[in-house]
Amino acid sequence: MTFGRALGEFGATIMFAGNLPGVTQTMPLAVYMSMAGDFNVGLTISIILVLISFAIMIAVRLLASTEVPHA
Repeated sequence: MTFGRALGEFGATIMFAGNLPGVTQTMPLAVYMSMAGDFNVGLTISIILVLISFAIMIAVRLLASTEVPHA
């Protein structure tokens, strides 16, 4: 389901927001454009996105596990 959602967001972004580097380009669009040219740049951006996602998931997990004392 997540893959389908990601594909839907990619299409909407490329169709409506455009793909102007430095102005309206998002990281998934940067990966898409760099895969056509330099594969290593696209791979690097993809790895950065995965690391950011894992960092956010870990932060949410840590924040959710702390119990708030009841008054």
